[in-house]
Amino acid sequence: MKHFTKDASGSVTIEFVLWVPFIFFFLLLATDSSLAFMRQSQMWQVSRETARIVSRYGMDEATAEAYASSRAVFGTTAATADVTFGSGDVQVTMSVPFDVLAPFGTLNLLMAETFTTRVSHAMEPL
Repeated sequence: MKHFTKDASGSVTIEFVLWVPFIFFFLLLATDSSLAFMRQSQMWQVSRETARIVSRYGMDEATAEAYASSRAVFGTTAATADVTFGSGDVQVTMSVPFDVLAPFGTLNLLMAETFTTRVSHAMEPL
């Protein structure tokens, strides 16, 4: 029984092997979070820019939707855009599946299936 306790040369290797999955998971979680926040920021920026242009009568609804969808492309997936005019304002709504924002899937249990941005901007007077 004593010959098993005298040599501890492999204990560090065993501990490392046991911790690797946790380290790898946290690395993927950090990467997913960073990509999701970066792409979310891009969607907000495109929504604000589109609403600003439309509020100054620079584009109509169909052109603005095509413009916003072409600017918010993540990999091979483009965000869907919906531009609507209200009473004195314009509303830009963009949505994309959340797995496009966080490709490794570590955040899928915490978030909804679709990420949506909605920006309203007052129309400029004529």
